[in-house]
Amino acid sequence: MGSTDLLEVDEDVLGLVVKLLNYSSMDSFNEDVRKIKKWIKKQPHLPEVMADKKIENFLILNKGSVEKSKEKIENYYAVRSQLPEVFDKIHPKLSYMENVKASVFYVPLPKLTKEHYRVCFYKTRDIHLAENVEMINFVRLVVNIQEIRMIEDVTYGDMFVFDGKDVTLRFMLKATPMILYKMLTVIYKQVFSNRLKAVYIINAPPYTEKLIDILKSILIPKLMERIHICENSDILFEKIGKEVLPVDYGGEEKSLKELQEMLYQKFNDSEDYFTQLDTLRINDDLKPQKLKNDEMFGLSGNFKKLEID
Repeated sequence: MGSTDLLEVDEDVLGLVVKLLNYSSMDSFNEDVRKIKKWIKKQPHLPEVMADKKIENFLILNKGSVEKSKEKIENYYAVRSQLPEVFDKIHPKLSYMENVKASVFYVPLPKLTKEHYRVCFYKTRDIHLAENVEMINFVRLVVNIQEIRMIEDVTYGDMFVFDGKDVTLRFMLKATPMILYKMLTVIYKQVFSNRLKAVYIINAPPYTEKLIDILKSILIPKLMERIHICENSDILFEKIGKEVLPVDYGGEEKSLKELQEMLYQKFNDSEDYFTQLDTLRINDDLKPQKLKNDEMFGLSGNFKKLEID
């Protein structure tokens, strides 16, 4: 996929995660991958035979459940037609990405935590530019990072750090309930099934409570308990580790600016991959039966609260 090593994954991580998912052996896990791949080949409406690495990650995200993985793979392709406002202009080579890049840092940190979790880090880069960026473009960035992770990472669990310094109320209010619902419930849960382990909000401005109130309408209480508002960044050394954190925050990793450059180089290296993704759509005429979750992308009416274990 390219020469930029943004995501560091030791060779033994997959085997360790497979054990944590209660597989008896790697052979058993690989057999489930083969089952899913065989199933995909028999689905005339699906646009491709998914790569083994991506199938592995769907299995990990769905705790080793073959049936749930099949369902989420269906959703992975279906959402591209169901949410055109996100996916019709999502390619990272489009001009919107430069605006996002100039306004915020949002990057996955290269090293996994000791629990094999991936940490993503947010910090405002330019207040004035950030206030003028469409929030849907930030959603596109999040999805594109997830796409890279699906082919290069072991997606066992996610942690987020959100630096609230220089986040204005005007910017925060861009995170409307509908935007958060699309990103958290539809994309994050119904497609990728990411397992949210913790969110740390550091340097939180007073109006962070407004965002928390919005999240309460979307997240179940168990997930709300995983959101921690911190007075400073000291807790990150304990919960994440100095070796994982960027040097900007007293860690041993590269700076957010350097990591951002690595991320966007990764996007450039992966241009052909993202161009292929743009073409992937379900062929409804060949669909053998109605998808189980055909209605899940309906975004009107009451929100269903998000549960991610």
